[in-house]
Amino acid sequence: MKTTLLAILAIGAALAPARLPAQGTVWLNNYDSGMGMYRGNFLDPAPAGTFFEVLAGYSANTMVPLVTSTGVGPIFTILPSGVNARGPGSGSYFDVGYGVVPGVPAHGSAFFQILEWTGAATWASASGSRGESLLWSQAVGTADVPDPLGPPTVPALLSIPGPIIFERPEPSTTALMALGLAGWLAFRRRHRGNPG
Repeated sequence: MKTTLLAILAIGAALAPARLPAQGTVWLNNYDSGMGMYRGNFLDPAPAGTFFEVLAGYSANTMVPLVTSTGVGPIFTILPSGVNARGPGSGSYFDVGYGVVPGVPAHGSAFFQILEWTGAATWASASGSRGESLLWSQAVGTADVPDPLGPPTVPALLSIPGPIIFERPEPSTTALMALGLAGWLAFRRRHRGNPG
């Protein structure tokens, strides 16, 4: 009886990991989507050294920054070779490998967003020179690895819905008010000299 019970427990323990759902994976790159990163408009690619994070989660409220399968990240930088990597005016590109989306099973669906910034250690602390992609949802791939030394064969490609543009620092309200006042005074002066 003890031997039979031990055999059943051993078989159950051996099969238990196989029953756990595989985690969803995604390639952490924007090359495949063709959606470059820009600074302020579609003419200026994000410069080398621009920081970025890829956020993902099972809902829009559970997104966290992803790390690569080797534990690199979650903050990455645009390399000089990524600037206009798909030709002049194409924006900047990154490819940091693949990552696992926490809490999302293989072939499930996840929400994604990409943040980019310069001049600060984090996106939240960057003032003015930061931006974000649109929020989107897409299917993820699987983490099944047929070759233990290789990457998974079917992580999903990021389906970025549009270019990622970060804002230039905006003029202060005071500066805008001063410009408006100067324009108004110039307008008044011009019309005072011409009564008719």
